[in-house]
Amino acid sequence: MNRIFLSATALMLLALAPLFSDTSHVVAKGETLYSISKKYSITVNELCSENNISQSQVLKVGQKLTIPSQVVPDSEDYVVVKGDTFYGVARRHNMTVEELLDLNGLKSSSTLKVGQVLKVPASTTTIANAMINTPPIEISDPRNYTGKKGDSSLLWPVKNPEVVYVSGKISGVQLSAKKNEAVCAIQAGTVMFSGLYRGFGKVVFVQSQSGHMYVYTGLSETSVSKGDYIATGKQLGIVGMDSFTGKDQLTFMVFKDGKPMDPAKAPRG
Repeated sequence: MNRIFLSATALMLLALAPLFSDTSHVVAKGETLYSISKKYSITVNELCSENNISQSQVLKVGQKLTIPSQVVPDSEDYVVVKGDTFYGVARRHNMTVEELLDLNGLKSSSTLKVGQVLKVPASTTTIANAMINTPPIEISDPRNYTGKKGDSSLLWPVKNPEVVYVSGKISGVQLSAKKNEAVCAIQAGTVMFSGLYRGFGKVVFVQSQSGHMYVYTGLSETSVSKGDYIATGKQLGIVGMDSFTGKDQLTFMVFKDGKPMDPAKAPRG
């Protein structure tokens, strides 16, 4: 089986993907397979296949249907151009030659041809666009509020917040904020992603030299771009209104080696 090799940032994005897993729809009076599929921007065939029913089936009021989950791409196509080598393509996509060959079912003796299509790990932009373009699905708040409070005197992305730990599909802290308050970096690093991420508003990923990934979510505006090197205290954007609570706040997470950690214990300054 081919192995897929993703960048650290792509792994962080994929870590959030479970928020948009299969959901159910309860059939209301007058609804048809066509109207339901149109509501979720899927085809009637996809809806029927997911629920193991025929397209001629008559729906009943109160019947539960499963809406297919979002498909997150783990690879994308790269078209070989003149001068390309396996080493050059692999290096450009942050993988080894062996990984590139394995992903494409090729041997070390294989040769490249101009116009040949190779599979390479999906870029963070491709993954993010897939998330953004997925149709809205009614979901409940995925955060499990533990009741555990954090130390508000520490350096946080906003000033003097109420710090509440959340766990489950989202592991980190909820930080209360003032309306239109600036969101600032608590640790210097390079911006790996900045933009809209469905269900989280606008988000910013910052990777520090220590390898920690700082994830600032729920922003209404961002003021940095991918590739920017930002210092501690640099403004990343403006806090937004949480779509589940209706309050001005943000979810803040920190990852190390692809795993979530206690944001209070992450390096600061």
